This record gives sequence, C-alpha cells and structure tokens, in this order.
Amino acid sequence: MSEKDIGHEHTGGMAEFKALLREPPLLISISVVFLLFAVFIIYPFVKILLVPDGSDWIRALTEEEFVLAFAHTLYSSFVATFSAIILGFLFAYGIHYTDMPCKRFFQVVALLPTMAPSVVTGLAFIMLFGRRGFITWNLLHLKVDLYGPFGLWVAQTVAFFPLAYITISGVLKSISPNLELAAQNLGARGWYLFRTVTLRLATPGIASAFLLVAINSLADFGNPMLVGGNYQVLATEAYTQVTGAWDLPMGATLSVFLVIPTLIVFFIQRYYLEKNSYVTVTGKPVAGLIRVTTGPLAKWLLFAFSMLLSLGILMIIGVVFLFAFTVAFGYDYTFTLEYFKEGVIHSHVMINSWVASISTAAITTVLGIALAFLTIRKKFPGRTIIDFLAMLPVSLPGTFIGLALILAFNDGPLAMTGTLGIIILGMALRQLPVGYRQAVAGLKQIEGSLEEASTNLGANSFITFRKIVLPMLKNSLSVSFVYAFMRSMNTLSTVIFLVSPEWNLASINIMSLANQGFLPTASATAVGIMLVIYATFGIVKLILRDKINIFDL
Repeated sequence: MSEKDIGHEHTGGMAEFKALLREPPLLISISVVFLLFAVFIIYPFVKILLVPDGSDWIRALTEEEFVLAFAHTLYSSFVATFSAIILGFLFAYGIHYTDMPCKRFFQVVALLPTMAPSVVTGLAFIMLFGRRGFITWNLLHLKVDLYGPFGLWVAQTVAFFPLAYITISGVLKSISPNLELAAQNLGARGWYLFRTVTLRLATPGIASAFLLVAINSLADFGNPMLVGGNYQVLATEAYTQVTGAWDLPMGATLSVFLVIPTLIVFFIQRYYLEKNSYVTVTGKPVAGLIRVTTGPLAKWLLFAFSMLLSLGILMIIGVVFLFAFTVAFGYDYTFTLEYFKEGVIHSHVMINSWVASISTAAITTVLGIALAFLTIRKKFPGRTIIDFLAMLPVSLPGTFIGLALILAFNDGPLAMTGTLGIIILGMALRQLPVGYRQAVAGLKQIEGSLEEASTNLGANSFITFRKIVLPMLKNSLSVSFVYAFMRSMNTLSTVIFLVSPEWNLASINIMSLANQGFLPTASATAVGIMLVIYATFGIVKLILRDKINIFDL
C-alpha cells in the first residue's frame, strides 16, 4: 500500500469519526454495541482459553480416552454430514426439478424435525430399535444392540437432514433457468446437464449446508448421550469431565478442541464461496422461462425416495406421540393423558423454556436488525469487527459457548450462574447470527435513497431507523423471531451447563427422563415442545397472514 493510499484511508477514517461526533445517538449506540460484545463475547471466550494449563493440553493430546473421543467426533460428524447433505439435496432437487405429485406434503413433512428437539430422533431410535424397541423386540423378536456409531449416524442424519434441505432448497429455488436452458439448447442433456450446470450453481447451497450440518453434528450432545452408548465424542466427554470427574480445566480443554474443526469448516466454506462466482441473477429478463425438469424415470425414483424418507420422519414423530399418549405402547394401548400432565401441564420446565425462548427471540431480533443497520447503512471505524463478532457464534459449538459463560459469569459483579439470565444469554449468543444475517438480507433489498431522503428532511439516524426502516422489515423480523424462538425451545448443547434445579428447561428434561428410562414422560415433554412451537407459528400466521409462509421452502 502506497503512502498516498494510507493517507486516503486515514483521512476516510477521520471523516467517519467526525461524522459520528455530529450524531450523538449513533455514537452512543455504536459504543454500547462494542461494550456488549467485549463483555459478553470476547471476555467469556478469552476466559475459557486461559483456564487450561500446559498439562491439560498434553493430557488431551496424549491420553487414549481423549484422542479416541476426538477421532469419534470427527468420524461420526462428517459421516452424518455427508449423508444428511445427500438426502437433503435429493429431496430439494425432487421438489424443484420434477413435477412429481405430493410436493406440498413433502415440504411440510421435511420441516417437522426442525420443530422438535434434535434429541427426539435419538429418543425415537431407542423406542423403535433399542434393546426393548417396538420394532426390534415387539415385532421382530430380535435381541440387538444398535447403540454406538451406527445408531448415532442414523439419529444425526435424520435430525440434521432438514437443515441441509432448507439451505440447499433456497439456492435451487433461486437459480435462474436461463443458464440451464441455454446449456440444453447447446446439446447438454440429463446427467451431463446436471453435473456441469445445475450442480455447480448449487455449490453455495451445498457449502452452506455442509457448514451448518457439520457444526451442529460436531456439537451435538443429546443424540450421542442417548444412542452413542460407549462411543464417546468430545461434547459428551467434556460434559462428563465437568459434571462427573469435576475436572473443569479438562472440560474447557476438550471444548476448545471441539472449536478447531468447526472453525476450519467455517473458514474453508467462506474462502471457497468468496473465491468463486455463482451469480445467476443478472437483471436480464427471465419471465416466462420454464425450468428444465428431469425425465420420467428420475421423477418417479425421486418421488419414491421422497415418500420413503417422509414416511420415516412421520414414523419417528408418530412413535413419540404414541408413547406419550398410551399407557405402555407395545403392551397396553389404552389412551392416557397422565404422561402429558406430568411432563407438560404440571411441570415448570415448559414455562421456563417458553419464557427463555420468547426473551431470546426478542433480543436476537432487535439486536440483529440494529447491528445490520449499523454495518450496512453506516460507515464508522470498527464496522468489520462488529460484522465478524456478530457472525462468530455460528461457528462455535454450543458446549463451548455454555462453558465459556459459566467460567466468565460465575462470580463478580456480573455473576449469573444458576439464573434465567445466563440461559437467555447463551441462547441469544447462539441465535444472534441468524437474526443478524436475516436483517442484513432484508436491508439489502431496501433502496438506500429512502433513508437518505429522511435524513435530508432533518431526521437523525434513530428516527430514520424507527420510522422508515423497521416498517419495511416486518417480514424479515417475523422470520427471525419465529426461527430464533423455535431453535431456542429445542436447544440442548448450549444450555447443558447453564441450567439449574430452579431454572431447568424442557429440552434438558427430555434427555434426563430418557436416560432414566421414563420414555413416555420424555415423549410427552417432546410433544409439548412441538405443540408450543406450532401454537407460536399459528399466532404469527394470524398476525401476519400472507406476509409469511413458514412452510414455503
């Protein structure tokens, strides 16, 4: 960089700073954001890094127990990631590139697992294929033990397939048909057209899906705890070290190790997508163009695949309902509400989850749009730092975030351990990137001249934000709120270290009940979570009507 460029950069920075001084509300807002990030993101993450000493790192790298847990984590997570992406891509491709029947049914069914805790998949696996499973024991009279890597692979694949489907579906739907039609006119057909055009254009969706599924499966806690058996992974091993062996430094060390593969996946994905161009929306008219669809054979094969996968998902959700509302499913099919009363109506955990999730959704939605407005519409020193810190939690495992908060806020003026506040804080950090990116996408669709006109008429940044920007972001805000609420109701790994006897959550209660053998009550609690989420969706739909369609993916 030349001296002239440095001078221009310095001058630009000074001009941005002087502009900030002319708007005190904006300066105060930016200062508050930096303070919040310093206290609630930077400080906890630095704190957990300083807990282990040299001996802890040596033990983690040399003791067979920990090395095996790390190897198991990488193997099980990436195997489940690849299988979930394959299922998600085929499902999304069938939805958008065929004219097969029952598309709406498939779209709705594919989203059902996202409205239930990921641990429900492991719970259903136990009830169907466990040592006393309904299929293996009651129907087939088999004495089998499917716990371990195979059971974990199946549970994680089904649990995280919807993430892959949603991400890939969004990209496939947005691909302009003109490139595929042009390739077809030049003679490309069938597999060659798919491989050279469609698959390449879908790369951003596949890469993003890989990131999301890999991070979630690497940090998954509930499924390894329920169906992993003796197949230990880092998330469960860190939990065991903290709560069982009372070895907090080793738990922190293993949590840091868990961050390494997730960060590698995160930065590889960002580098790969930034290096290549996949733009298909060029401003050229494409109205009237019909997307190239598959032939009859591929259509019916994808239909059969989608139907089998949908039936499998319905079986998983269905067995949870059957266990929840029968006296002893498999032996006594008498209808009962006792388990539902015990796990939902008479239990305070559902109310705790509701309060924490609603609070988290409100915080992440408001903070997300505020951060997006600052980074997209305003120029000030440190803007890229805010953007990085707002997105950082998406690449961090939940157990790492939870343990970092415990270490940071266990004592001192901000002591929050054992309170509802630290649970909401952990959830909010986990969901902040979603609210932020949703708001960024919404803001980029709004012409900046509207805000400039407001400023020219004398309104400051705060008034412009409140009266001009917010009303036009209703859809983005509603999607962010609903998604944050849904994920917070289902979260497990982030809050496993944060809950207390006074402030326990429904998702944690499901795992505890299942581990103790109370499968009907655990199932009823899972049903309660799903019903609460559905009720929230219903309320949002009544308020916003046609402005949002949750199942339109």
